Amino acid sequence: MKASNLKDFLLKIESELIYSGRTLEDVDVNFRYHNDSEVYRLNHVEEDLFDPETNNIVESIILKVDQDEE
Repeated sequence: MKASNLKDFLLKIESELIYSGRTLEDVDVNFRYHNDSEVYRLNHVEEDLFDPETNNIVESIILKVDQDEE
């Protein structure tokens, strides 16, 4: 998945939430390995990998779960 896909999805959800008087602040972000797995609440988003030439350009981000919740 590209970050732009995530952004587009969140913008769509945000526009739908307006009708119920809610915002993205009211929406939790969870993770599952597959449909029948446990649900993990994601707590952090961070920069992950950088370009090999300069080590300054972000190439990926990572969503993380707190250790306590695993």
